[in-house]
Amino acid sequence: MRKTVVAIFKGPQQTKEAIEEIQGESLANSKISVVVRAEYLHQGEFKEEIANELAYYPSEINLDKFNAWLVQAPPVEVPDLGQVVVAGPLAAQLMHQPQGRGLTEALLTYGLSEERARHYEHEVRTGHWLVIVPTSNDKQNSVANALGAFGGKDIEKWNTAINHPIYPLNN
Repeated sequence: MRKTVVAIFKGPQQTKEAIEEIQGESLANSKISVVVRAEYLHQGEFKEEIANELAYYPSEINLDKFNAWLVQAPPVEVPDLGQVVVAGPLAAQLMHQPQGRGLTEALLTYGLSEERARHYEHEVRTGHWLVIVPTSNDKQNSVANALGAFGGKDIEKWNTAINHPIYPLNN
């Protein structure tokens, strides 16, 4: 059964450290997604990799956004959010979903309820970084703990088969 752990971060450094910890401990693989509104993104010092294969058109922009710690797509316009920068599988989903569908609808596919999906969309709208980590049942607690240890807030664990969090971690 697929589980999803979601968290909100205030900025790129906390987000990066949490993801590096999760990847370093082999708690999740390349399915980690991050989304932030483009206007709240700060330039980094490292090179990054743009997944042009996710886009219908090649990007010639060197975004230098996620500091090489996740593969990202070029900025995409999302209803109710404006231009966002997205890394991970959520990028392809947001870029290729039917017109008019936004982040809330994409989060529903990860098992979140509509109410909580709207909450996380609001958090992204107000400048926070959203991290989504699909993982296995036996690793979900470790992922949630790692996200919390690096400053993650509103951490919740979701199961695609039920319509409420397995255990919300209110930080």
